[in-house]
Amino acid sequence: HLDRSIYLYSSYCCIVKMTNSITDIFLNIVCPSLGTIMASAMFAAPITSLKKAISRGSLEELNPTPWAFMTGNCLGWVAYSVVTQNMFVLVSNAPGLILSIWLNMGAAKLQYQEMYRSRYHGDNSLFLRNEEEEDSNEFSEDANSSGSHTYIPVPSCTSHEHWVIGIITIWMIVLTVACFGPLSDVERANLIGIVVNVNLVVFYGAPLSTIKNVLRSRNSVSIHRKTLATGFLNSFFWLAYGIALMDMVILVPNASGFLLSVIQIILCIAFPRSDIEYRVEHGVEEQLVNDANESQDEGSTSG
Repeated sequence: HLDRSIYLYSSYCCIVKMTNSITDIFLNIVCPSLGTIMASAMFAAPITSLKKAISRGSLEELNPTPWAFMTGNCLGWVAYSVVTQNMFVLVSNAPGLILSIWLNMGAAKLQYQEMYRSRYHGDNSLFLRNEEEEDSNEFSEDANSSGSHTYIPVPSCTSHEHWVIGIITIWMIVLTVACFGPLSDVERANLIGIVVNVNLVVFYGAPLSTIKNVLRSRNSVSIHRKTLATGFLNSFFWLAYGIALMDMVILVPNASGFLLSVIQIILCIAFPRSDIEYRVEHGVEEQLVNDANESQDEGSTSG
């Protein structure tokens, strides 16, 4: 009986040790590896949608605000990975930083195009100029000498560019303090971690900036499905990794991101998307048809 008891106890210890090893491997290797894949998929999710938007010349239902916070989010995590020497964090965010630059450039181009379209209205006698030219004496003389033209000022920066510039400015200040301030390595990591936490939570919740429109129109078309799905999985795996390391900088924002993703999923279920209703309500369909007709008329005239 004693030998059997010893055998059973030894078997139990081996099973516990094996279970702990499997758990450690899953939490410390599998989860961050899958998180890296999901992060790349999440950052790449808007590529197809932006390409379609550029081809049609309008953002329509796309909400580009998360892309501005994506830039700040990836920049902050890259800095955090350098300070903490965490390769998983670096690999998962460096591609997103590069990709976010292209996304933001595309969004700015489309917003400019929409501004020009909204001010032009198909009138060839209507000339557009940049608001920076308002103080130009030469332009004022031309305007006074030609009374047949109407000039409409166009903003020099789109709303999306304001977001990007503001976020980058904040991060430049934070990184300057972290690099040149009298801080230890732990304090640098904590400073960058706190700021990136705020940025990441806003990034995960940025699609909720359209919650008023979702509730008013009972239409969740402005919530990007691919980004939501990959963001949900990404926050889940990084949450598990943060629990394994007991790193609050990784754990807290991903727990918040996971919760926000669940809220967005509930909104999508409660208010199914309807692209047609959105286009009709915002006049996008009619505007694009008019632009196409004008282009066709111009082509037939030139022919």
